[in-house]
Amino acid sequence: MSSHILTDATALPTPMLRELANSSAFDEISNYPNGVRHHIFNHANRNRETGKTQRSIVFAIYQTERHGPQNGYRLCLVHQGYYIASPEKKEAEPDDEIDKLERPIPKGHEEMVIIGSPFWLGVAKEAEEGEEGEEQEA
Repeated sequence: MSSHILTDATALPTPMLRELANSSAFDEISNYPNGVRHHIFNHANRNRETGKTQRSIVFAIYQTERHGPQNGYRLCLVHQGYYIASPEKKEAEPDDEIDKLERPIPKGHEEMVIIGSPFWLGVAKEAEEGEEGEEQEA
């Protein structure tokens, strides 16, 4: 068993990140043009009316024609609520975050990317609610 306590002072060790990337627990997406955009659009339960994803997804991006994390990867988390207009980028549109994800991945490169606005369920929310409750009682 591997274990690591996460704190602001003790980030996730690279070997554990490598184990995640190598576990095959995530979809593996090639970085070919519109490949990542297409995956997010079709797999994050996009709301047709708002254009926002309705669930968070995690996947690994590999360089086209290379397979396996030993050859370089980007581990990507897309937060619920991320706006994505279409499965393909229009020619005249400026580059966005997804274009950056689809850039070439150097051999041996290891990266983790998070896009969208984070939300936290758990202790922080409970603490906020507790503080609000205390203010109302005072």
